[in-house]
Order: sequence, then C-alpha cells, then structure tokens
Amino acid sequence: MGSKLSAKAQQKLDLLEQARRKTDRLHNLVEQYASTGQDLFASQISRTAMELGRVLMGVGYGAMADYANQLGMGAKRGGATQSKFRALRESVAQLRPAIDRAEKAVHTEDGAADG
Repeated sequence: MGSKLSAKAQQKLDLLEQARRKTDRLHNLVEQYASTGQDLFASQISRTAMELGRVLMGVGYGAMADYANQLGMGAKRGGATQSKFRALRESVAQLRPAIDRAEKAVHTEDGAADG
C-alpha cells in the first residue's frame, strides 16, 4: 500500500528527478561526442555536468555532486580520445545507480519517520 511522502521527501525526490533528467542528457551528449568527436559536445557535457553538480549539492548529496563536477572537468581535459570517451561513459554509468539508491533512501527514510 502506498503512503504519502512528507513535503521534504517530495522536494528531495523532485530534485533527484531533475538530476535524473540531467544525467540522461549527459548520457546523450556523451554518446554524440563519442560518435562525432566534435569539441562542441565537450563544452556542453561540462556545462550540463556542472548543473547536475549544483542540483545534487542542493539536495545534500555532496559526494555525487563532486563526482558530477569531476565528470565536467574531465570533458574539458585533453588526452587520448578513446580513453576519454570511455571515462565519460563510465562516469555517467556510475551516476545513474547512485541516483536510484538516493531515491530509494528517501522513500526508506520517510517511511521510517512515519512509523
């Protein structure tokens, strides 16, 4: 049976949903960058990752925010292109389950507070 969430929990979930959308955007940008190799995408990845970092920091997930910011910095760095693409893909792939775990934790914490 579904229970209602507190206003604070709902606000956290809304911000985490925003983070999920930005992560999906990052995924799309990384794949476009990998397929075309155009540096235009590197700046878009960096900007989107920094925005994601701000959203995650606002929710109180500093570790994930730091990781998103590192992803943004990595997009602007030089180096071998294939290893850069691989690193960007892995970074996005690690952010998705972290956001899932954070959402589950909000549900769990709010359920424990109701009990």
